[in-house]
Amino acid sequence: MSLKAIVALGSNLGDRAANLKAGLAALRALGRVEPSPMVMETKDESGRGPDYLNTVAMIETDLEDSCRLLEALLRIELQLGRDRRTGRNAPRTLDLDLIEVEGLSGSWAWPAPLDLAELGEELTLHLPHPRASGRVFVQEPLLRLRSSQS
Repeated sequence: MSLKAIVALGSNLGDRAANLKAGLAALRALGRVEPSPMVMETKDESGRGPDYLNTVAMIETDLEDSCRLLEALLRIELQLGRDRRTGRNAPRTLDLDLIEVEGLSGSWAWPAPLDLAELGEELTLHLPHPRASGRVFVQEPLLRLRSSQS
């Protein structure tokens, strides 16, 4: 069984375009990826950093469930230089948000694997992503992705 999911990608540190490209390449190691044809530049909502480049991608993966997919996304962020010690909403090299997984809705919490322990004792997932519907930098690239698929 495969999972079909939408992942939002954002970067506002370093070579933002290269960071998005590296993020998409890392997602391809998890399965089939179709990126949105749209990349947006947006202001940092927190006011703490430079502007973001944002896009979304559809991924189809053989990972067993959405929690394992979120763990894989968190590992990619860390491998590509995201420093989570700087706090919530801090500028980042790469942000990967799991926006939706086809056929799933709900909330989950589980103990963090040892390699993700720096993120806290517990990981949580809410699907669909609770703030995605109000974010133009998610919705516009997602609309373009869906229209390019039809």
